[in-house]
Amino acid sequence: MDRVDIYIQIVMEQPILLAPIVAFMFAYALVPSHRRLFVSLLILVPWLTVARSPGMGPLAPAAKLTSGIAYLLIAFAAWTHPGPKRKLPGIVWLFVIVALLSIPFVLTTQERMLAIVQRMQWLTVAFAGVLTTQTVVSYSDLNRITQALTWGCIFALIIPFSSLILFPAESFLRGMGRFQPWGANSNQIGMLFALAVPLLAYAVMSWRSSLKPLFISALIITIGMALLTASRQTMLAIVLVMLPVIFALTKRPVISVLFLGLGAIGMSIVFSLGESADLERFGSLETGRLDIWAAYFSEVFPKRPITGLLFTSGESYFKAIIEVGQHPHNAWLYLMYIGGLSIAGPMLYLAIYSTYSGFKVWKDRQFLPGDSLYYSILLMVLVAMYIQGMFNQVVYWPTYTWSFLHVVIASLFICFYQDLKEGAAEYMLYDDTYDDSLDDFVNEEESFQDYNQ
Repeated sequence: MDRVDIYIQIVMEQPILLAPIVAFMFAYALVPSHRRLFVSLLILVPWLTVARSPGMGPLAPAAKLTSGIAYLLIAFAAWTHPGPKRKLPGIVWLFVIVALLSIPFVLTTQERMLAIVQRMQWLTVAFAGVLTTQTVVSYSDLNRITQALTWGCIFALIIPFSSLILFPAESFLRGMGRFQPWGANSNQIGMLFALAVPLLAYAVMSWRSSLKPLFISALIITIGMALLTASRQTMLAIVLVMLPVIFALTKRPVISVLFLGLGAIGMSIVFSLGESADLERFGSLETGRLDIWAAYFSEVFPKRPITGLLFTSGESYFKAIIEVGQHPHNAWLYLMYIGGLSIAGPMLYLAIYSTYSGFKVWKDRQFLPGDSLYYSILLMVLVAMYIQGMFNQVVYWPTYTWSFLHVVIASLFICFYQDLKEGAAEYMLYDDTYDDSLDDFVNEEESFQDYNQ
């Protein structure tokens, strides 16, 4: 019995688990249309964190089964969001088209039910991401997305931190010393930390001072818990996304020293709670991934280079059982295994093109409103997502906020680059960062006329 069947059985035996979800749906319907997208994005992060925390009891399978609904709510909120919508280049819809076309490739696999559910979930991720991109017309629209995810991360971080506080010894994998709060896999929960770090770091650098102590505390705790997972791929992502922040801090030596001091104190507290952690794993770069990749290239891909699992029978959805026996541990090799070049080719092209677009936009970031650090972080987040995709499949896996944000950022950079190519750089993102304090110096009527122009 696969995991989906188990989750369905648990929920059917305890239908009361769905009562909070039904109540939430009624409450969600009362949210004003201009607030729904923010609320949907805020809820997404903690709900997906609960879904991968089996130690939280029956609530985890209920969240797992309804994770696709969370993306549908985002899609609905984006579709009904009031105001102007961005015209999307046709290439952006390739995310949705490839997601839809990938479903027939898994219909004959051993884990057919789970495979279909996950392919459908990825379709909702792609659809929600593209529709969310369509709502980003102004700077405040883009800021709304990152602010919602920042608050969502803060609420989600309570889940692993509560495990560390309440059950410090039970929160570590026995014999390995890796942080697994509420039974969550170390590498999987690590993606929450990789997502939270750049969002919290930018919040510390730019949000109003009254909230800075909260964000600094959350940032330190997040980095501490990330270290406790002993996940090298998580720390690689964190180092990459923090490069723009570190560069910005070098220009502020006093603040840098203050952050280092607070960080040292905070880390010592987190490590005192995680005495069972074994950090020796960071001292080794030993991995069997190269052998796994070589086996897929020599044993699996030559047999079905174009169609992947299409027209096969009895193959596993997750890995080539007979030829290799292990998961590819690479996002594009996994897509290659599922759909051959028919699926992996377009997604690899989107990865390259969106990264190139992001770099070109970043070079002309003077045309974009707001802080240039903001766009540097967004670009490095996208780069980190693709670099990390070389070592796992998370960037195209449907149960992570990381995956959803990837679609949004990649689509946005493609849209911005399209405006650049058309010679409309000043229209990439409408500047609505107008400071109300200027009203003291200009006539209100003149301000209104300027705004109309």
